[in-house]
Formats: sequence, structure tokens, C-alpha cells
Amino acid sequence: MRDQALAWFTLAQSGEMNSAQALALQQWRNAHVQHEQAWQRFNSIRQQLQRRSSQLANPLARQTLKNTPAQERDRRQVLKILLGAGLLGGTAWQASDSFWLQSTLADYHTGTGERSHYTLADGTQIWLNTRTLLDVHYDAQVRRLTLRQGEIDVLTATDPGGRPLLVYTAEARLQPLGTRFSVRREEDGRGTLLAVSSGKVAASLKSGGDSRVVQAHTQAWISSRQVYSAQPANLADTAWIDGFIVAERMRLGDFIQELSRHVPGLLRCDPAVADLRLTGSYPLQDPEQIFSMLEQSLPVTVQRRTRYWTTLTSR
Repeated sequence: MRDQALAWFTLAQSGEMNSAQALALQQWRNAHVQHEQAWQRFNSIRQQLQRRSSQLANPLARQTLKNTPAQERDRRQVLKILLGAGLLGGTAWQASDSFWLQSTLADYHTGTGERSHYTLADGTQIWLNTRTLLDVHYDAQVRRLTLRQGEIDVLTATDPGGRPLLVYTAEARLQPLGTRFSVRREEDGRGTLLAVSSGKVAASLKSGGDSRVVQAHTQAWISSRQVYSAQPANLADTAWIDGFIVAERMRLGDFIQELSRHVPGLLRCDPAVADLRLTGSYPLQDPEQIFSMLEQSLPVTVQRRTRYWTTLTSR
């Protein structure tokens, strides 16, 4: 019954329900008292959320909601209701680890193999790499970006009101000082990599304490406990903005691990060939061309068990 209620409520809130489906929903609600109770439970949570939304005092926050497309608002509203009802937790959904759920709730997101570019209201430009989740919050005091997963490249714009631009990850608080920089949050939760292309960025732990200023052409690793000393930045790391992976004497195993972020399904490298080295520029928009280039330049063969299961082995 719970799954039926979940399906009906999601459809009803999507705005895509037709008259025949509306009639079927009413019949389902009338069939059993438990059905109606489940329906009313969802409605109660929805009404609570609506009351909270109507109490928003900040005009900038209200404007942000107003500027969000209606379909996007409806989708997030449904998910908040379902989360409030406890129907997206537990073993079946693994909500906290679900990239699908997190991407649905994020302000900006990219799926596997996708890359996007946006210009924010203040003129700041952001580029999103594959499998990235980003939230944006602007109010009267601050401009805040929260990178939950993935990788962004940011070209900052000066704010007429003097509001600072802050970038947060699970470990880090970053304040750019007129600059272009990239931030990568590892999916395994190991930490955050900051690379500064121009200007400088003040990097500190989100929890406070350790901090340092990272200068142009350098990068720094930030864990939950420490901001590590800056090292020379690898300019090839941002080649994804132009649609490439650039390798220079890179281990094949490391290359395949990076490529797997851009290719749907399971992509593996046999340990027997993982230490082979490769150099070149590889177009992300055409994985098949990449596989062909690897077979031509290295003693490897590409084995496909299915469309979504690819392994590189020794030839």
C-alpha cells in the first residue's frame, strides 16, 4: 500500500495527471480507509511545507523561489514531502547515498558524461564537470556556493554591493579574492582539491582552524583536518572545460578511473595493464574514439560484456 500511495502522490504533485488518472486516484482513495489515511498524511506534510515557505521574510529568498521554474519547484517539493514522510529512507532507497535523489534536490547538477556552463545573477560564471551537485544561495550579505559532489570551475565577478563570494564543501570554506579557480570534491569523501588559475583564494577548514592563502598556478588539498601546503597546479586537470582529458605519462589505471566518471556503466582496467603509460588529448564527447585510440597506441584490447560493462585487458 505504501508504494501505491507513493506513486499516486508523486503523480498528483507532478502536474502531469490527466482526468482518467485523477478519477482512478479518487477510486483508490475510496477503496480503503488506509488509502485515505496515507493520502492525508502526505497532504498534511505538504501543507506544513507550504506554511514554512510563505513565512520567508527575506525578499531575496522569495525572489530566488520565484525565479525557479515551476516544474523544478514542484519536483523539489514532492521530494521534500516524501523525505518528511520517511518514504525515501531505509534500505530500499538509500536516500543519503542516492545520486539521483541528491541531483533532484540540487540547484545545479550534471549527470554522467554531462558538462554545463552557467552565468549567475551577479555575472559570476561557473562550469560544472560530470556528476556534479551544486547549490547556490545569494542574499543581502553573502553569495554562497555549496559543492556537494563533483567539480566546478569558477570565474568570479565583482559584486556591486560588496558581498563576499564563499564556496563550501564538506571540508572546506573558500573565499576567492578576484580570481578564477576550480574545486573538486571527491565522491569517496576523501577531501577537496582547490586549484587557482589566477588571483588567489583563502582556504580554511569548514570547521574552523587551519587556513592558508592559495596563490595563482598552485593547488592545495583540503581534508577534514588540514589544509595542506600548496603545490604547482596541473593545468591539464581543467581540460574537461574544453571537453578533453589530457594525459602526460599518465598510468592507464588512473586514466580509466578518471574516464569512468564520464562514461555510464562499469569501466574497468585489468591490473596487468594498469601501469602502462599514455600521453595525449582524448575527446570526452566520444568515448568510442578514446577506446580506439587506446587500442592503437597501447598493447590493450577493449572487451565489452554488455553496453555498460567495459574492461581493458592485455592484447
